[in-house]
Amino acid sequence: MKVTEIPLKKIMMKDDLKGKLSLKSQIKAESDYHARRKPRPCGLTVHPGIGCTNRCIYCYIQDMGFSFTKITPYGLTGRELAYALLSNPFFYPTRQGTYIAIGSITEPFHQKIKEKTMQYLLSISRLGNPIQFSTKEHIDRETARVMARLKSPISPLITITTIHRKEILEPQAPPIYRRLQTIRNLKREGMKPMLFLRPIIPGITDVEIDEIIGEAKHAGVIGVVIGGLRITRNIIERMRRKGIDVEEIMRRLKGKKLSNRQIYIGMRDLKEKIVEVVRENGLKIFKSACCATAYVSETPCINICWEGQICTKCNNKCVEKIPEITLEEIGHLIKMIIGRETKKIVRKKYETTIYIEKIAKSKVEILKYGLQVLLRNRIRIRFI
Repeated sequence: MKVTEIPLKKIMMKDDLKGKLSLKSQIKAESDYHARRKPRPCGLTVHPGIGCTNRCIYCYIQDMGFSFTKITPYGLTGRELAYALLSNPFFYPTRQGTYIAIGSITEPFHQKIKEKTMQYLLSISRLGNPIQFSTKEHIDRETARVMARLKSPISPLITITTIHRKEILEPQAPPIYRRLQTIRNLKREGMKPMLFLRPIIPGITDVEIDEIIGEAKHAGVIGVVIGGLRITRNIIERMRRKGIDVEEIMRRLKGKKLSNRQIYIGMRDLKEKIVEVVRENGLKIFKSACCATAYVSETPCINICWEGQICTKCNNKCVEKIPEITLEEIGHLIKMIIGRETKKIVRKKYETTIYIEKIAKSKVEILKYGLQVLLRNRIRIRFI
């Protein structure tokens, strides 16, 4: 599908779905947070549930106000969720559209919400968008088979951050052998499971890295997504109570003060070490979750990371997949997105600059992100 057709496709999909929902469901979906949330770098996050019971001591959701003791299924039905996404001004359907990410504030395949997660996958897969989920749960062969047959390309991330310290770091999470079985089941159904190596715990993950990569490779992963570590005062206190040596983490704070706000810890040296191990094992390396989504969906990454130095060189050939489009067609897209004419459009390699009369800040964000998705270019807006 040409990118110029995607905004119209979105309207048609929404109208079709609208006819299948009651007025009450339409209002419910349009007022939901999924209908207005701006996507994160990994994609637009979708929540089949709220809270998690794995009680991983490195988890930050408790500091965000979410429960560590229960999981509550999300209130939207599958169709209502799809309608909410189509109501979101930042969202565009189809494989060339917005990435979708599932699993940021819950465990999507926990028994309490697995049915809801599958309902969501079935509904939003009809939109055609690339979908990614992260999980520690066991996924059986039948569930893997259902996912493999969906219309959307799906990138599964299976989290393993430690093998030997699992009971300390992840006391209520499923055992590692069950996660490895999940990888096997997904691979047998033709999917492309990735090891999600996040967070990296200094003195633990890096020490176990050869064994973690070896076990994951033997189970069938095709690549590894490397993540960092986010900490808060509560996370550090939990680690200390469990006897985890946090000296190296504290050293990497570099003077930053702990609070209830999340702080990203620099891991460049450890990531480089892990990258070497991954490559020695002949696996693909992805330094961001979105890169794995791009690889599985065979689309150029929305975040344009392939332009600069952080490109993972995963052989996705993002540059070759950038959509061809004329300046006139870009002007048409802009009019469809915000209803305004442009004064001038300038394209330089992977960057497009739009010259336009002043518009509201909210419209600027919608236009910039929409064009970034549709053009796979960095977008600059200039008022004249």
